[in-house]
Amino acid sequence: MLTFTTSMDERTVAFKFDGSLTKEDAMKLDEVISRKYEEDGTFNIFAEVGAVDLHTIPDALRSVQFDMSRWMSFNKVALMSEQNWLQFAEGLGMGEIAKLKTRHFNPGEYDAAWEWLAKE
Repeated sequence: MLTFTTSMDERTVAFKFDGSLTKEDAMKLDEVISRKYEEDGTFNIFAEVGAVDLHTIPDALRSVQFDMSRWMSFNKVALMSEQNWLQFAEGLGMGEIAKLKTRHFNPGEYDAAWEWLAKE
């Protein structure tokens, strides 16, 4: 389930994700990212990720048409989770992007995550 949360700054899209991803979740996230892209051109993402039902992701994404140029316009991604999803990204061949623009934070490290996002 995807839930948008209050962002600590106007440049950052903040959300929590836990459990299953639905088509509606994917469409809403794409809508918010598209709107942020249209407003500012670039943006940050703060994602707090819990347990993920990986089996639900392909079906949710299959029927949604993403404009990847918008999605790749992010400046930084702060990823807070028990599991270090950056290692997962490296396994998918996305390690260079993950290393340059993304940082993993352990649960509860809110201040550190928001401070990192605020740095230029």
